[in-house]
Amino acid sequence: MKRTMIILMIAMWAAVTPGGCKTIDVAEGPAPGMRVTMPEGMAPIVRMNSVAVLDDSLQRWYVYQDTLTGVREHGKVGKIAVEATNTRRTATGTLEAWAMLRNRTDHDLQIQGRVHFFDTQKAPLEGPTAWKRIYLPANAVATYKESSVTVHNIGYYYIEVREGR
Repeated sequence: MKRTMIILMIAMWAAVTPGGCKTIDVAEGPAPGMRVTMPEGMAPIVRMNSVAVLDDSLQRWYVYQDTLTGVREHGKVGKIAVEATNTRRTATGTLEAWAMLRNRTDHDLQIQGRVHFFDTQKAPLEGPTAWKRIYLPANAVATYKESSVTVHNIGYYYIEVREGR
């Protein structure tokens, strides 16, 4: 009798208590890489010796296909344009990266820029510089300049620009 009572209590407890083990989520953990198809010219890669405009509000990509001719075009449109970019050595031997930026609007803009410097094998040499404020007068051009800390083995640069914060 006592044994039957114990078995009955265990059965009732098992029926009332939810299971303590959870199933394993198969989507948990690292996943293999996936190819993301994007229109030509929009690949999210670091293009060495160039300027990247990070905010869509400053510059957007467009892809246009004429339905009559089937001609496909792509390009950029936005508040700013990158007119030119390059580097030069300073008197102290550091590398100065610069970008000439054009304000396409009828009002003044405040944006920010920073530079990443890389060695000749495209490996990062030093961390990115601090964000620096750039004032762009209405319908005018301004130049952003930043120098590296390292003197030797600098091969590439990458300038990032975003809206002022």
